[in-house]
This record gives sequence, C-alpha cells and structure tokens, in this order.
Amino acid sequence: MEAISTNRPYVSWVRVSTKGQGESGLGLEAQKAINRYYMGGVEPSAEFVEVYSGTKLDQCEELWKAIRYAKLNNALLVIAKADRFRDVVDALRILDEMGEGNIVFCDAPSSSRLILTILFSVYEHQARIGRINTKLALGVRKKQCAEKGGFTSRSGAYRERLGRPDVSAAHMSAMRDASAEARREKRDNNPGYKNALRVATDMRKRSATLHEICTTLNSMSDMTPPRGGKWSEGQVSRMLNN
Repeated sequence: MEAISTNRPYVSWVRVSTKGQGESGLGLEAQKAINRYYMGGVEPSAEFVEVYSGTKLDQCEELWKAIRYAKLNNALLVIAKADRFRDVVDALRILDEMGEGNIVFCDAPSSSRLILTILFSVYEHQARIGRINTKLALGVRKKQCAEKGGFTSRSGAYRERLGRPDVSAAHMSAMRDASAEARREKRDNNPGYKNALRVATDMRKRSATLHEICTTLNSMSDMTPPRGGKWSEGQVSRMLNN
C-alpha cells in the first residue's frame, strides 16, 4: 500500500461492528491511520465513524453522510478496507454512487469494478479455506480423543474432550467477580484516574457537557485513561456513573 499524490480534499469513513469497539477505539484508530497514510499524511476535510453490526447498507447512516459531504465538496471518499462491506454487491453500489475516480479503497491496487470483484473473490476464498482448516483441525482432535483419550492444547494443557474444560457456574461467577474487582481496584488507585474523576465531577456539577469534559481531560497529560489513549465521551460517562 503506497501513498497517493493528489491535491483533492478527501473524506475519511471508518467502521466497526460493536459499540464497545467504537468507545474503545479498537479498529477505528487503525483504519484512520491507514487512510491518513494512504493520503500522504494529509488530514481529511471530514471524518465519519460508523458503529453498525448489521448487514443493511441503507442503515449505514454515517456512510451516506460521508457520500453526501464528499459530493458537495468535490472530495474523494477514502475507505481503509473494502471488507467493511458485506459483499462485492454493496462495495460496487457505493462505487457507482460515487463514480470511479471519486472513491479510494486503500487495500485495493485500483478502486475499479474489476479490482473490487477480484478482491472480494479473494476474501471469499480465504474465508472458505479458513472454514475447511477449522473443520480438519477439529477432526484431528476428535480422532486423538477417540484413540488416545485426549490431546495437548496449544496452551500446553491436557484435554480429554473438545470444548471448554468443566467449570461450575459458581466458580465461573466467582472468577468473573474477582477479575472485575481487581480491575476496579487498579483503576481506582490510578493517580491519573483520580485526578480525572475529580475534574470531571466538578465540571459536571457546573453543567459541562461530556464533550467539554473530554476536551479538558485530553488536554492534560496527567489525566489519561487507565488503559492509555484519549478519553471518549463513553469513558467519561461510565466514570461519572461509577
């Protein structure tokens, strides 16, 4: 993937499937970075973030906003990965909507109908091979269980059957509770988290919005979230609710 050279402004569209990914930034930051790298490090004139796990293209509201914005401003629509779409039909529909030369898929050597069709054929082939390999691997494990009474997992543990080892519901619940308590204790003892909570609580009492609180916290180097990165409105909301 090589950066392209163009004087046209561009619109960045990124997508993840779950709300949790959207709040944590998992996947989003990588896609944003790909778009910027491909466009030579230039910042987009606008960026649209889609958090949608469904398969209906018409319900990707941020995508259609990005398309309208790009058309109104004669900008390129830049998408990091073509697999953000369900299949080649959806990808080609967006290509036709924008018109060739007005849309860029960073993982495609050329954002044309031919290349997109070939690319999705490769995606489908890779998925099929993955399913076959999984089926074959399970067959081998089942045979080992039948002939030898068990097998050694990749973690080095000996298993007598496929699936998760037997663990009582009560034990699983206790493990989850202990893990959650450990995370809370680590979070609450984090100096940056304490400072951020103090500032956020004070600003909230003065009717500041979540966006305003995020902006303030992200401007202070000693108030980063427990896991690093930047504060999001979702993180601030959870912190205040906790």
